[in-house]
Amino acid sequence: MPVDVKQKKWTPVLIKRLRGKRTQEEFAMLIGAPKNTVWRWEAGEARPAPAYVRKLSQIAMRERFLLDWQPVGSITWVGDLEAGSREIALAFSRSSGRGPQKASSKSKPAR
Repeated sequence: MPVDVKQKKWTPVLIKRLRGKRTQEEFAMLIGAPKNTVWRWEAGEARPAPAYVRKLSQIAMRERFLLDWQPVGSITWVGDLEAGSREIALAFSRSSGRGPQKASSKSKPAR
């Protein structure tokens, strides 16, 4: 499932990856923003305004940024982080041969 950059939430990491080897100043000139604004986005100090989100998305489409990205390995997409965490823990316990642990009715005395 390729990443849809039109719908993408522009996180600091994605902005930095889209910038690539360009300097912050070069990237800022490309999108028409002040250099310190790009720094603030990449540092997580601010988020791009809707006008800049459109410009970032246009650049991403033009440069085919993440269009061919595909998950690899044994990755499983889950919608809910907590549910996914439980699912992973259960799968791990099954694969290790332990299965879900149940509380024992007989307790051993403490030493």
